[in-house]
Amino acid sequence: MQCRQMFQLAMVFTTLFFTNNNLWGQTQNDTLLIRETVLNYLEGLEYNDSVRVEKAMHPDLAKRVIREDKSGNDKLSNMTAATLLHYAKTYDYTKLYKAGVDPQEPLKVEVLLFDISNNIATVKAIQNKFAFFDYIHLGKLNGEWKIINILWAWTER
Repeated sequence: MQCRQMFQLAMVFTTLFFTNNNLWGQTQNDTLLIRETVLNYLEGLEYNDSVRVEKAMHPDLAKRVIREDKSGNDKLSNMTAATLLHYAKTYDYTKLYKAGVDPQEPLKVEVLLFDISNNIATVKAIQNKFAFFDYIHLGKLNGEWKIINILWAWTER
């Protein structure tokens, strides 16, 4: 094979690799379903709709935040799927609103998709009401996108 033909073949494979997400089984529909999953989580919290929160989560979800303990040392605080579901049913999430937020204002969520490949995805979810943001890992299991990990941080405190 001549050098020119090898170069052209390499360019074809490179173009296919970098421009065709379907090679890895991801579709534009996956992006929409990931967004829907994140909305189920955050809107579910906003409206105390535990059915939506449960639909979004994998049962082995780990939700974590770095907090300061009484001694002033940073520690990792963990929440399970069961705990989050309990809060989704019972907690008044208006207590977590940013200062000055009108409770009647509709929740607006921005889902920034950082990466999606091989049935896993990483997103950042920011919204206009809660005083926190989330980094979220999702996995596609049995055709459904589920939130597996959430690392979150306060935007105010």
